[in-house]
Amino acid sequence: MTGTALLLTALAGCSKDKETMAGWAKNGGQKHMSAIATDMKTLGEVSDPFTADPTIAPRCRQVLDDVKAAKAFRDPPDKSANSSWQETLNRVQTAATHCVRNAKSGGGSSLVEAMDAQTSFREFIDGYELALSQS
Repeated sequence: MTGTALLLTALAGCSKDKETMAGWAKNGGQKHMSAIATDMKTLGEVSDPFTADPTIAPRCRQVLDDVKAAKAFRDPPDKSANSSWQETLNRVQTAATHCVRNAKSGGGSSLVEAMDAQTSFREFIDGYELALSQS
């Protein structure tokens, strides 16, 4: 019994500290947040249905690449911030996917989808800042 107690004590001493939002951001999360913030601007810029800009499809494919990278990175440690982060990534992915598809017919992303993604991103930022203030 004493051996078990010593083993548990030793394992507890080896466990990692709980990750904070500040640590998540510092260790790569900020890079993904910045990329998604830039993508918000891109989606807004390519939402004009009357544009014939040949750069729309490649720009929206870059947004999809950014979303893929952000999804591959670990989740934010705060439950509320993570929920809005996942929603943001899903909405950005939907808007960018539709943008790539629409670019084939001369259009871009949907303004409504871009605005929905922007709203989710703002909610994430609010949760992120709240989690930072509490850590």
